Amino acid sequence: MLRCTTISSLDEAESLSDAWLELADACGAGPFARPLFALTWWRHLGQGSLMVVAVHEDDQLVALAPLHQRRIGPVQVVRWLGHGLGTVAEALVRPGHDAAGDLLWSTAGARGRVLDLIECRDLGPLPGRRSAAPRYPVALQERDVCPVIDVHGDAEAHLADPACKRVRRTVRVARRRLAEAGHAFEVKVAHDTATLAALLPDVRRVFDVAEADRPRQHLLDGEWESFTSAIVREGAAAGGVLVLVAYVDDVAAAFDIVLVTPRTMSSWIGRFDPELAAFSPGHLLQCAGLDWADAHGYTTIDLLLGDSFYKRLWAGRSYQTLGLVSGPASARAILTGVGRVREKLRA
Repeated sequence: MLRCTTISSLDEAESLSDAWLELADACGAGPFARPLFALTWWRHLGQGSLMVVAVHEDDQLVALAPLHQRRIGPVQVVRWLGHGLGTVAEALVRPGHDAAGDLLWSTAGARGRVLDLIECRDLGPLPGRRSAAPRYPVALQERDVCPVIDVHGDAEAHLADPACKRVRRTVRVARRRLAEAGHAFEVKVAHDTATLAALLPDVRRVFDVAEADRPRQHLLDGEWESFTSAIVREGAAAGGVLVLVAYVDDVAAAFDIVLVTPRTMSSWIGRFDPELAAFSPGHLLQCAGLDWADAHGYTTIDLLLGDSFYKRLWAGRSYQTLGLVSGPASARAILTGVGRVREKLRA
């Protein structure tokens, strides 16, 4: 009844997009396990060979893992699509189809391969968590935390919660400072390509000044620019991306690029202009995000990787991400050694 295939052709993976997206919705998956992000990453940044593992029951897609494989030294390593780019990754297994999940992972972790999966969503199906024992031992470790805001009304309702005392004070002070300085504050939202085109120059300007002040990872510059631009443009056209830009008078002060899935907004990239930090534009922008979420029926705002002080002020809960390694002991030892050498070279 179950049929498992390993897809290495981009055209074939793209032809599966509609069924893939339907499966992601059925699983309640986040944005990174969906074809928009996964296949766009592969087109622009992928190395090695594509490896989308798909399981069908009759004609229905019941499980899928968005993966790729590449050789590191003598070792064939399997990783998520989006590896190393802050991707909270997960496999998709339709509820009630655990056997499909077992088949998926036994295929992905075939003899000789090493599964090297980082930032796995803790709630997602992983090797060794179902009925069938994995081919090789599985090593799991905690990686990061993703804070989450549960939406129970607009921003004012959220700030009225006694648990939000500190951020409520921050927002109140920011609004007072704006008023005392005679500044106007507004937020523009792009959820279509025309509005996006008008706002993108301001997003780039804020990104530039934020990175100049505190370098992190400029995803609208250098090797990442074409990938990020494609995600934003294609996502806006398909209704999968929102871009919110905050303005102090006519000057862009902060932005948030949000990946949208049913009932969840995931804050993927956000920056602010350090010269306008006194007005807390990021916090005021988060208020606008909450208002948008409440008005459009979203129930959660996922702040994604990083347990920062800013995120803790807003979030009421969080979930864990995991790192997973599974494969022959000799191959895992080689992979570990190569990783140590690379760390020394970077240092």
